[in-house]
Amino acid sequence: MNKIYFYFRILSIIILFLTISPNLFSQQEINLVEGVLIDYDKCGFFYDDEKNSYTSSINNWGYSYDSLLADLEIWKLSPYVKIDSIGLSVMGRPLWRLTISDDPENILDKRTVHVHARTHPQETEGFWVTDEMIKILLSESPEAQAIRETCVYYIIPMYNPDGVELGYPRENANHVDIESNWNTFPHQPEVAALKASFIELMSSPKPIEVALNIHSSSLCKRYFVYHDSGGTSSTFTLLEQDFIEGIRSYYPSGIEPWYYFISWVNGTPLQYPESWFWINHGENVIALTYEDMNCTSAGNYDLTANALIRGVMDYMGIVTGVNDFAEFVPEKFELYQNYPNPFNPSTVISWQSSIDSWQTLKLYDVLGNEVATLFNEHKPAGVYEIEFNPINLSSGVYFYRLSIGDYFETKKMIYQK
Repeated sequence: MNKIYFYFRILSIIILFLTISPNLFSQQEINLVEGVLIDYDKCGFFYDDEKNSYTSSINNWGYSYDSLLADLEIWKLSPYVKIDSIGLSVMGRPLWRLTISDDPENILDKRTVHVHARTHPQETEGFWVTDEMIKILLSESPEAQAIRETCVYYIIPMYNPDGVELGYPRENANHVDIESNWNTFPHQPEVAALKASFIELMSSPKPIEVALNIHSSSLCKRYFVYHDSGGTSSTFTLLEQDFIEGIRSYYPSGIEPWYYFISWVNGTPLQYPESWFWINHGENVIALTYEDMNCTSAGNYDLTANALIRGVMDYMGIVTGVNDFAEFVPEKFELYQNYPNPFNPSTVISWQSSIDSWQTLKLYDVLGNEVATLFNEHKPAGVYEIEFNPINLSSGVYFYRLSIGDYFETKKMIYQK
């Protein structure tokens, strides 16, 4: 009897342990936003906390599956698009895919870009960016013609149609977040379909070079989810920085610098589509999540789409020969947080100005004493950055202050020897 009681107590303790600690055996990422440790995912929602998400949809958050079907009828009128399905959702809805090129039936010699959106139904802004990308690629502009001659874009505009129709903010019909389900077997139907599509395209003569996973974040910022070398490689991080900053150069006031949101600092997670690309194809594919703004101030989807497409082409080394876009002029002043912070031996400080003016950047210690003038020049409106490598400074807290006309802004940095 004592032995039975002993085993019963052990079993009870194990059950209690598993009940109160459900996440101990699952990997939770360490993410950094502007150098600060955070406990929410890349879309700005706290892990496993649906209370921080929407609880119901209003008219499918403004864009339903029927809306998609209506748009498909319009898109298929273009000679530059082929529409098919990569598979079915849990409830049997086709997962529609657009193949966009100058001859979508003959794409063997085309370089490949892949885009998928609306994994989380509430993140409608990600779809609107994707919609503007489709508009650009199907247009008769010289740039679009040049892109179609060289590339094929595969675009899945609504990856989770069941969630959209059922009003689930972040889940499919089985109440599973298919964004973070790539290491669970058997796969959800949507995950299985997308993975099969990736495998097929990666086996083709011209495999995917860029894979964009389009979302929108409750942080109300536009940014890329940057993967640290702790989960990738030093070479890949340089590719990421080149890619993100190349895109951002077309919309610097709208898209955050590459170091805004840093993930994978403690290894490679297994649950994401980008994880699959990294594990199976490494540095051969730049596979990243882009987060648009999920808030009332969202907008400028056309500017974002233009930046994404032009930046992708630049990264792939494809020259369109088109320069019909006006030079970018920032709409506001802004001083960015230095990166890295804390730093040693150097850090980068960047800012933007909306006017031609004298621009001064100075460094102060904690007592308010001026330590150094880092920048002091008359410059036109634009985006600027400098690398600061302190000499003969002691470790500690410092403040850098930007002055442009009547505009002043100060931020804190930490130097650690």
